[in-house]
Amino acid sequence: MDKLIILFVEGDTDEVFFKQLLSYYAGVSKMPLLPCKICNLHGVTRYSTKLLAKLKNEFVPATKQKNISIEAVCCSYDTDVFDACNPMIVNWTSLRSNILKMGVQKFVQLDINSSIEDWILCDLSGICDFLKLKEVPKYLKGADGNTKLTNLYSKVNKVYQKGYQAKALITALDMALIREKNKTVLADLENVLGVMAQ
Repeated sequence: MDKLIILFVEGDTDEVFFKQLLSYYAGVSKMPLLPCKICNLHGVTRYSTKLLAKLKNEFVPATKQKNISIEAVCCSYDTDVFDACNPMIVNWTSLRSNILKMGVQKFVQLDINSSIEDWILCDLSGICDFLKLKEVPKYLKGADGNTKLTNLYSKVNKVYQKGYQAKALITALDMALIREKNKTVLADLENVLGVMAQ
């Protein structure tokens, strides 16, 4: 039976980022990766209910029909939103239980600290090259990754735009560097995908 990984992401920037990361993994892995479908939940509102509805009504019936088993469901989320909320937006224990009851083999949480923009900033020199900034700043102004990127872009009279507009920037990043700086968080995802880097 063929296997599938489903990766749920919060929004458009995350979708673009993880598509690029999966492409990087496919290029460096000694073994073929398990197929991975990225599902964009378009925000954190009703994260659990949207995710479970997508699984129950779309993915589970479609995979059964094609004789594919869902090996793992991976949930990516920005900690800046989730950690700031009280009570928590998502009851992860309950979500894990409901997902596994649907016949999914594994459940993986990917906590992006604190937002996907912070991960993008892991390759600061790559961003500066992309923006054609002559010097890499020693200090970035801003309380969060989004503000820091916005301030960087303003140095060259450009506006940082989230979502699909960030694709050109994201494809210019050094994914090996970003992976190295976030390897602890990415370990479980790499494990279920079958990444065997050379």
